[in-house]
Amino acid sequence: MKVKLALIITLFFGINIFSQSNKLPEGWDQILLEGKPAYMNLITGDVSKKRPTKPATKPIKKKEFDPTITHIVKKGETLSSIARKYGFNLAKLYQLNNMTNFDNVEIGDEIVIGYVKNEKEKEAFFKGNINSSDNVPESIDEVKNNNHHVVASGETLYRIATNNKISVNKLKALNNLKNNAIFVGQKLRIK
Repeated sequence: MKVKLALIITLFFGINIFSQSNKLPEGWDQILLEGKPAYMNLITGDVSKKRPTKPATKPIKKKEFDPTITHIVKKGETLSSIARKYGFNLAKLYQLNNMTNFDNVEIGDEIVIGYVKNEKEKEAFFKGNINSSDNVPESIDEVKNNNHHVVASGETLYRIATNNKISVNKLKALNNLKNNAIFVGQKLRIK
């Protein structure tokens, strides 16, 4: 009887150990592919004919660079104080955020304060090594292609043309303008 019991216990532990060593790593499942065993990564859906030895993981995608610099509104801050903090006028905030009414700004709102060209500039900005007005384009269009300008409060066709090294007549022609009237927020072609 003792021999029988010892044999049953040994057999039980042997089967248990064998089944554990035969177990697939976490996140994998065995399937049949053309009648042969294959293994499916349950996270990505990839199939492998080789038995996996490591747990399934999701591939890490490289994060796309975001050129936007933002400010989160804190208690007691106003748009004027935020503009002063970053060294530009209130019209610049209106322009960068493409909004007409900032009366409803609340704590926690995200305000765009500028754009940078690369990750190095963004890191320098947050370390305080560059001013928000250094190398910050007028609008997101300039980040994309440098072909447009968004009219800010107080700007004239002459000032925009001079700043972009083109004539007023060329600026008017590019934008099909019949006269010198422009408005805040208007997007003008400059190239």
